[in-house]
Formats: sequence, C-alpha cells, structure tokens
Amino acid sequence: MKRLKLILSLSFISFFATNSHAQTKVISSIKKQIQEAMTDDERQLAIFSLCDLSYTLHPDTLMLYAKEAEKEARITKNTHDIVRAMYFESSALTTKGLIDSSLAVADKCLGLLSAKINDLQLEGNLFNQKGRCYMRKNQYKEAIDMGYRVISDAEKCNDTILQIKGKTLIGWAFLEMGQPKDALIWHLKALQTTTDSLLLQKYGILFANLALNYNGLGKADSGFYYINKAIVYSRKNENLFALSNSLAIQAQLYVRSGQAKLAEAPLNEVIFIRKLIGDPFYIVSDMAQLGLYYAHYGQPEKGVAICYEGINIAREYKIDTKLFFLFSTLAENYKALGNSIKYAEILEKIIDLKDSVYQKNSVESLAAIQAKYDLQRKENTIIQQKLDLVTKNYWLYGAFVLAFFGSMLFFVLFNNYRKRQKMRTERLVQEEKHISLLSVKEAEENERKRIAADLHDNLGAYAAAIASNVDNISLKKMDETALLELRNNSQSIVSQLNDTIWVLKKRALLLTAISDRLKVFAIRIQPSYPDIKIEVKENIKNDQLLAPSQAFHLFKIIQEAVINALKHSHCREIYVIIESDRLWEVIIEDDGTGISPEIFDKGGGNGIYNIKNRAEDAGWRVEWLKNEPNGTKVIIAPTTN
Repeated sequence: MKRLKLILSLSFISFFATNSHAQTKVISSIKKQIQEAMTDDERQLAIFSLCDLSYTLHPDTLMLYAKEAEKEARITKNTHDIVRAMYFESSALTTKGLIDSSLAVADKCLGLLSAKINDLQLEGNLFNQKGRCYMRKNQYKEAIDMGYRVISDAEKCNDTILQIKGKTLIGWAFLEMGQPKDALIWHLKALQTTTDSLLLQKYGILFANLALNYNGLGKADSGFYYINKAIVYSRKNENLFALSNSLAIQAQLYVRSGQAKLAEAPLNEVIFIRKLIGDPFYIVSDMAQLGLYYAHYGQPEKGVAICYEGINIAREYKIDTKLFFLFSTLAENYKALGNSIKYAEILEKIIDLKDSVYQKNSVESLAAIQAKYDLQRKENTIIQQKLDLVTKNYWLYGAFVLAFFGSMLFFVLFNNYRKRQKMRTERLVQEEKHISLLSVKEAEENERKRIAADLHDNLGAYAAAIASNVDNISLKKMDETALLELRNNSQSIVSQLNDTIWVLKKRALLLTAISDRLKVFAIRIQPSYPDIKIEVKENIKNDQLLAPSQAFHLFKIIQEAVINALKHSHCREIYVIIESDRLWEVIIEDDGTGISPEIFDKGGGNGIYNIKNRAEDAGWRVEWLKNEPNGTKVIIAPTTN
C-alpha cells in the first residue's frame, strides 16, 4: 500500500512539475488553444477536444478540465454538454480506481440522456465506460452486456470506431476469463469492422489485444506481429494508454519467448508512461509484469515479493481482474525457486479464482445477453425498414408532383417545337426525295454484290465438292458411293439456299443455334472429304444473341474459311471453335501447309475478299495467323470499341 502511494505521489509531483511540457504534442497544442480562446464557446470546444484524449491524460488533469466544462455548461444550461462533461469525469474516476463512484456518475448521465437527449454516440461511449468499470470489478458478464449495447448504438448511428470499441470490449472480457479462442473471435470481428486502415490505426489497443490473444494460444510469431503494429500505431496517434499497454505486452512476449534481456527497455518506457497517466489499475499490472521478468531473469525472490505486494494492492483497491496475472506470475516465481509446495498452493488459488469468475459469468447468462442483443438488432432492422419505406413514399409523391408539372412544361415546349419542325420538314422533303433515289440505287448495287457473294459462298462450296466427286467417279470407274455423294452435294446446293432463308427469317439467333447449323454443314460436306476430319467445338458460357444479318455474315464467314482450308491447305484436320463469355470469338484452325503472305499482298482470292467484306459490314475484326505447329488459324471477333 505504501509503495502504491509513493508511486502515485511521485506521478502526481512529476506531472505538475512538468506541466509546462505536456505529455504529447497534441495535448500541448490543445492547451494552447484553451489559453488563447477568444470566447467562452471557443474555450468550451477546446476543453472538450482535450478531454477526448482521456486515455492519454493524467486523471487529475482530466477531472480538472471536465469539471470546468461542466461548470460552464450549467451556466449556459446546456444539458448535452453537462452530460458530456460528466462522462469525462466518470472516465477520470475509473482511472483513479474509484469504480463505484464512476459507475454512479455514468448511470446519472444515462438517466439524463434517456429523459432529455437523443445522442446515440454519447450513450454508446457511456456504455463502453461502464464496461471498463465492470472489467475492473471482475464482472465480465456485465462488461459483455455493455459491449453489446455499445455495438447496438454504434450500428444505429453508423459510428465505426464505436463499433470497434464494443467488439474489443467483449473480446477483452473473454480474454480476462481465460477464453482466448472466444476473445480472438471478437477481436477479429473488431478488426474486420472496416477496411479503412487509417481508422483502425486510431484504436491501437485492438492490436495489443490481438497480440495477447495469439500469445495465449501459443502463437508467438502472430503475437509479435500484432504488438509491433500496436506500438507503431500508438506512437503515431500519441495514445499513451495504448502505448504503455502495448509495451507491457511486448515485454511479456519477450520474457515468455526466452528473450528476457529484450524486455528491459520496453518495461522502463512503460514505467515512465504510467507516471504520466497515473492509473493504479495498470501500476498493479506493471508490478505483475516486473514479477514475470524476475522469474525469467534469475531473481525469483524479488519476483515473489513484488507479486505479494501487487496482490495486496489489488485487493485493497478491489482490482480483482489483475489477480489472475499476479497469481500466475507468483506461481512462475515459486516454480523458478523450485518450491513445489508453494507452487501447488498458488495453482489451487488460481483454480478457485477461475471458479469464482465462472459463477459470476456463467455460459447461460452470456447466451441470454447474446439472444437479447440479436433481438434488439432485429428490431433495429425493422425500424430502419419502416423508415426507408416512409422515405420512399415521400420521394414517390414528390416525383409524381414533379412529373405532373414537367409534363405540362413539356407539352407547351413540344407544341412550339412541332410547329418549327413542320416548317423545317417541308423544306427538307425535296432534298430527301433526291437522297432516297440515290439510296435506292446504292442499295440495289449492294444487294447485287451480296447475292454474288452468297452464291460464291453457298453454291461454290458444293460445286467444289461435286468436282471432287466427279474425280472419284473417274478414278473409281463409276463408284456407286461417288454417285451417291454427287447426288447429295447437288441436294446440298438446295440446302444452302435453305440456310440463307433460315437465317433471314429469324429476328435473332443464338450462338448455339449457329453452332448447331455449322455441325449440320460439317456433316453434309464431310463425306466429300473422307480423309479430312471436320469438327465443331463449343465453349459457350454466355449464349449471346446476334441480329439476322450478323448471324448470316458469321455463318458464311465460317463456311468460307472451312472451304478455303479444304481446298488449299492440304490439311488432315479442321476445327471450328466457338467461345463466348463476356464477348464471343470464333476460331477456324487447320494443320495444313499454312497460308502464304503473298496471297494477301495480291489482295487475296474471292473467298478472303468476301470474308473481309462481311466482317467489315458486321463491325468485326478478322485475322489470319500461323497455327502451331502447322497450318492456319482464322479468328473472328467483335471489335472492342
């Protein structure tokens, strides 16, 4: 007890002796704003900005400024500012170890909020403050209940940091109950609340808790990963509370991983920061940490002494939540001394502590809290849905009125436009007649060219097949099979004309329909080329529709490419591959001698010319490439633009 009073006295003296040099640059800057404020409102705003750094301020400083803010708020009769100032007073009382007084102030604040003010963000922070108090009283069930209330308010007002606080509080409670797996689940939920890394960095204590989680699960590497992040983020945001806790956890990780020498530097910095903050709750924690250092650094006698001193202080100030850590550290020191009797005795006390905590925080009670939270969340969802429906109705009525007046305005403007357009139309009639005559002539010419191309593509293919049949007849001396194929190819000429009619009668055609028609074409022509394999393959994930003219062009381009391969490539295999996902693509490839670049230099034959024209008319690109290892590959696809 004397030791704690000495530490607190030194802390108090040190704080006021260095008051001209504030704890952080941010605190120094805000204090300057308070001194230079020109109006009462400016001063009050600056004071609240300073109080928002409650986790970094010494509790005496926080109480001083919070009381000043409350006094000003009572003069102006600003109830909201009164509650806000009292919230910071409750936080200061918690840090000073006056937990019951802190809870009383927090409950008074919540009563005022419920009666007069609707501020979900402030209410959520008060629930979080009460959760801190319950954690120090070893009442984890109540702390978890507060955590759920924090999350509920945070979701209603869409406050991300407040959601992270609530989830971290619940994880902290499970961690203190010796349930690191459940604690890790909640701390990971807090981490996954947002993808905004800058926002997460402002709450460095979350990463410190994650480090404790992984250390408790025997994952030292993950523990060091998160504690290093916690230290970097705490320094960056000048959060002394999070920094001191993070350094203490880092020292613990060093000790437990067999690197006790490295623990000395963070422990020294922790002691320095604790003097600035002046929190007996964490001073006791530091004593336990120091005891752990002694146990692993060959000074267990000192470790036993410091642990018993810490246990007495914790019981004096009712800081039961730190007894687990103190007794566990005491057991490690007795183990280091080789005193098995005392070691066993302390382990029994730890078991008793766990039983006591379990009775206070039963699984059934925690489940009831979870069910209550889930029900509240569903009710919140229903309320939000009703609000959304009312909002939609207002928008609907507003849109109807706007549409009515818009229609009237449109009617007037349209009448004027129609009169002007009528006069313009009369002037253009004669010009359009002349243009129409020219268009008809041009269309007739285009149609003539198209029919010529179709005859080449359709009938030319089967004329070539008939010529091949005639050769077979001459060579095989009136082979009946060749005569049969001659008959079939003659019928195929008629079938190709039917293909043209089939395409043009449709309003639109699917790629699969074109593929099926191509398979029929392959079956028809295959017997005329018995030594060449012709196969149609599909990889159609998104079956796309093509207009009749486009479908017709695609069908004819593929036919022409196949016939060119049959006539000129000396190939053994021809594959037509139709692929479609976001865009479609058709590939015709053979294993023949390949196409000569000289053909393109001379402009190509009728077949290549027709393919190019069809592709251009349809708005596609067509390429002739070398196939690997042998042959030619023709690719038809829509242009990307």
